[in-house]
Amino acid sequence: MAAIKFLLSKVGDRPTVTLRLTISNAHKIQTRLGGVLAFRQYWSEAKQTHATKFVNPLILPEVNAVNKLLANMATTILARFAATPIEDVNAQWLANEVDKALHPDKYAPKVQPPKTLLQAVNEFIATAPTRIQPRSGKPVTARTIIHYNQMRNYLQLYLRHKRIKDMQVQQLDKAFYDDFVSFMYGEGLRPNTVGNHIKNLKAVINWLPLAQRVGVEFVERGKCLKITEDVDNVYLTEEELERIRTTAMPQQHLERVRDEFVLLAWTGCRYSDLEKLNKGNVVTMAGGYQYFKLVQHKTEAKVTIPILPAARAVLEKYGYQLPKPISNQRFNEYLKEVCKAAGIDEDVTINRNELVTTKGKRGKATTKQMQVVAHHYKKWQCVTAHTARRSFATNMYKRNFPTLMIMAITGHKTEKAFLTYIKVSEDENAERMMSQFMAQEYGGTPPPVQ
Repeated sequence: MAAIKFLLSKVGDRPTVTLRLTISNAHKIQTRLGGVLAFRQYWSEAKQTHATKFVNPLILPEVNAVNKLLANMATTILARFAATPIEDVNAQWLANEVDKALHPDKYAPKVQPPKTLLQAVNEFIATAPTRIQPRSGKPVTARTIIHYNQMRNYLQLYLRHKRIKDMQVQQLDKAFYDDFVSFMYGEGLRPNTVGNHIKNLKAVINWLPLAQRVGVEFVERGKCLKITEDVDNVYLTEEELERIRTTAMPQQHLERVRDEFVLLAWTGCRYSDLEKLNKGNVVTMAGGYQYFKLVQHKTEAKVTIPILPAARAVLEKYGYQLPKPISNQRFNEYLKEVCKAAGIDEDVTINRNELVTTKGKRGKATTKQMQVVAHHYKKWQCVTAHTARRSFATNMYKRNFPTLMIMAITGHKTEKAFLTYIKVSEDENAERMMSQFMAQEYGGTPPPVQ
């Protein structure tokens, strides 16, 4: 058992108050209630409170306040005593608990002021090397950190353009999104690049504590969507790949680029993994078939890729050790020459989202709006190293290989991402369906046309 008693000092009409805690009628500890003054003439020692019946009305509110404080103090100290191991209860403990009760603000957790936008971005990037990504459970890659820095660069350019030093996170609304997107388009960025910067800025905001991002329109579902555009809208059929493979090239560097492109087109690899397509990553499995087993550079996905005949022919030509790859940009330049020489000159139309300047009527100011603009090319002009990966996925799909089987080779984790690679026209899709239907229904032979 424990009991509380308040003791008044013996000097003055407004004595100080000491709280005494008696434990099991034996052990007593006490501490002064700093700043609390009683009213001696109204104090009842027996009732441990002020009698208020005859108190001067002018001081009655103050007397009532002291009574309430003392009652709450007694309740609080007894409750904290009950929740504390007896061996921890001593004079210092009592002094601390009384101080906490008298000055709760002093002990309240310090609330960090909300970060500004640039403060949040800078801290997000600074801590990235030691942060684990929640979805993959892996550290943030150096490549991703480069993208974060690129996003920060354009954000700083935008703020300078607006002539402001910084923004509060709560200011990131739909109007900011529209203005920031328009600014990046004005800087000449393509939609996919703009979309990636928006995605990374959203990652920064979602990284903040909930209290600092709640109600921020920029990250609310369905408000400020990521922008995407299909920038590589062509693939090469198996017939076109064979035409490229068999076309003699006028120069040695073009022949090498031709061979490397064919290898990529029959393995589904990215250009960043080209140097891994060598003897060191070849394994032979049951039946004597050869495969590449490698870890993809971009996603770190482990893949096993069958070495198909066209790919094996390239590998054997170079003794399973291709020369060190040239830059992606230079490779794409040479590849266009290769495809032009091979007669890949079909007319193609590619629609792109572009910021178009429109003139107002009757002298009104011009405005910039996003519009779909059709561009007309020869097919060889649209081919890049990434076309090889897209061609592999599409050609295997047209051969009726299961989607999940192809994804296991390309390293795609979701069917949604994989299907963006499939470039089958409406006519090709209808033909593919009819071919499968006929094979199932009639053994591959269509019925006679009536």
